[in-house]
Amino acid sequence: MKQIATDEPTPEHLLNLLDSELAMQRAQTESPSRRRLMFLTGGVLFIVIAAAAALLVLMQMLSDLERAPRPLKAETASCAAGGKF
Repeated sequence: MKQIATDEPTPEHLLNLLDSELAMQRAQTESPSRRRLMFLTGGVLFIVIAAAAALLVLMQMLSDLERAPRPLKAETASCAAGGKF
């Protein structure tokens, strides 16, 4: 008997196609894209710069606090004004 030729692929052929597609997907996901790498690098750089700026602002506030004249307490102010000692 003659076998009728069909256009349907064999299971082995389908398995080979599936394996090749899976291999291509793995190759794409294993190496991070350049755009993602640049985004992550920029984010880390932004956080470091923001932390350094915050530190500088806090240091300036601390130095201003040390130089500012301290207000007199109520008891000290009345003594200086000639009140009871």
